[in-house]
Amino acid sequence: MSSDFLSKAIEFRLTRSLGAGFRMGANMMKTLTTAHDFKALQTTSVLCKSAGVTRGQLRLYEDAGLIAPQSRTEAGYRQYGSDTLDRLKAIRHLKDLGFTLAEIALLLSERDHGTLDAPALERLAGAVVVKIDERMAALQVIRAYVAPVAVGDMGVLQDEDCNFVLSFLSALSGGPAQKRA
Repeated sequence: MSSDFLSKAIEFRLTRSLGAGFRMGANMMKTLTTAHDFKALQTTSVLCKSAGVTRGQLRLYEDAGLIAPQSRTEAGYRQYGSDTLDRLKAIRHLKDLGFTLAEIALLLSERDHGTLDAPALERLAGAVVVKIDERMAALQVIRAYVAPVAVGDMGVLQDEDCNFVLSFLSALSGGPAQKRA
């Protein structure tokens, strides 16, 4: 698509929405000739909504070197490329799996540079397996207390050392759990 055709199309649409007296000036033409690039860039607000992250998370990921704005407007606002949304989704997924930002940075760096540091990845994988095993063990302990309650056996709630079960169930339900015996 030629730049002249694009500029005529943009001018036509703006004229229709802003009125017949509207004419594009030379400065506006310079800006709008990159309309395709402009559409590919996302503002912080749009990106956060699309990715389901807060501005704080976005800044944290930026500070950790996980993402970077593609450009900035003249006013200094960040603009992110279209690939940033996929990257943020990958970061969120890895966080949900229990990876730290440092570990995510290593994984993304490996992907970005196309090099594989096998020993580093092996160490990372080993550490992740240990974390998974620890989490599974902790969940098994909690399950051992919650499962009887789920089938109506309230005997576990009589044990004073198991008051945490009430707190745990209460926190999950969003309200206070009542001790029933």
